[in-house]
Amino acid sequence: MYLYLYDSFLNNKKYSNLLAKIETRLTDLGIGGKIFRLSPLRNLNELLTDETKSGAKTIVVVGNDKTLGQVINIAAKLDATLALIPIGPDNKIAQILGITTPEEACNILAARIIEKIDLGRANNTYFLSNIKIANGPVTIECENKYQVTPQLKDQISICNLRPLFAAGWGQVNYFNPKDGFLEILIQPLATGFWSMFKKTDLIKNSVIPIKKIFIKSKESIPITTDGHHVLKTPVRIEIVPGKLKLIVGKTRWF
Repeated sequence: MYLYLYDSFLNNKKYSNLLAKIETRLTDLGIGGKIFRLSPLRNLNELLTDETKSGAKTIVVVGNDKTLGQVINIAAKLDATLALIPIGPDNKIAQILGITTPEEACNILAARIIEKIDLGRANNTYFLSNIKIANGPVTIECENKYQVTPQLKDQISICNLRPLFAAGWGQVNYFNPKDGFLEILIQPLATGFWSMFKKTDLIKNSVIPIKKIFIKSKESIPITTDGHHVLKTPVRIEIVPGKLKLIVGKTRWF
């Protein structure tokens, strides 16, 4: 059974025709199901737990990266497959998964190419894409073996999926959510001459594969998982292999 979660921004009338087309296509493909609209008043954890107990096997997020971020931490703890129909702005994760349009997403959902992928876990919070660390002095302890101390103005991310700007970075198999590793990505701040360029690969970036790290700082610094959940240092981060069943397209980036 399919369970469809509509983000609250889809209540805007400008999405009405598109949603109607999607629902018609899903019905034609024989994969219609229950529809729930998200709201601050709805307990998402309770909803998904109850529906999976009642037989829902596939949870379909209809929305964008932020919508998916709300669901990941709950879906990781359930026996269900997750899928995405991207609508609206900010759909970088859909592109990485090989899903470019809502119409294509319906066909991908029907084809059911399922990959078991790794998730990251920061303390008790799971994440699919990445963690962003706010600017500030931090020390990163890696594998209980060595430390990395980035420069104060470095941009620091902990990645599970490949960042969009890194699409053309050679053939090195970094950012593969099936390899049992996360990557620490350290990007020096572009200044002076380099700030005129938008391609960040012109600046030397550092990529460090890891399985577990501990991030600490003298003062508490915020970190954000999948652009949604905000935690504060100190934070323990580790890879959890094969944690999530996810429906993907043929043109996925892994």
